Amino acid sequence: MMPQLVTLRVHSGRGRRIRLWIPLLPVLIVLSPLLLVAALVLVVACLSYRVNPARALHAGWDLMTALDGFRVEIQQGRTEVHVNVT
Repeated sequence: MMPQLVTLRVHSGRGRRIRLWIPLLPVLIVLSPLLLVAALVLVVACLSYRVNPARALHAGWDLMTALDGFRVEIQQGRTEVHVNVT
């Protein structure tokens, strides 16, 4: 299943907190023209490197669907960034 939501939390050491909930489906719909151009570039690159484009697109789709539950936590000094993909 494709991930549905990205949660981004940023906490700076000065007490500022930012929380963003980003639904992925509307973002993908808005960016779909760019995704089509990127897919065409990928197909051309695959053909120039003699890689099967169907297998490359399938591997990319598998990678996208495997992101469900992905979590990144970064801390530097007093600043923290948390990213959850659900």
